[in-house]
Amino acid sequence: MLKIYVKPKAELDLEQIYLFTFNKFGLTQAEKYQDELFEGMMLIANSPFIGKIYPHSKKEYRKLHVNRHLIFYRHSKESCEIIRVLHDSMDVRMKLL
Repeated sequence: MLKIYVKPKAELDLEQIYLFTFNKFGLTQAEKYQDELFEGMMLIANSPFIGKIYPHSKKEYRKLHVNRHLIFYRHSKESCEIIRVLHDSMDVRMKLL
């Protein structure tokens, strides 16, 4: 399993997702959704090629779709960086610049 590093922007994304879900749907749903996102990250750590290549990035990002969010990441032999966690309705190209 690769070591996971969550970049600061991805940490902020996760916090905002949690707060939005908590305010709209309550504590149980917010925690369930966070768990699902973290399970997605564990899938990436165990199988880094599971995500599709994101063709609009020169930095060789991959993306994994978890519910309505996309986890953007890149990996090496030893580690995986979670770059962003973005809602699938967003203009992700602008957010990844």
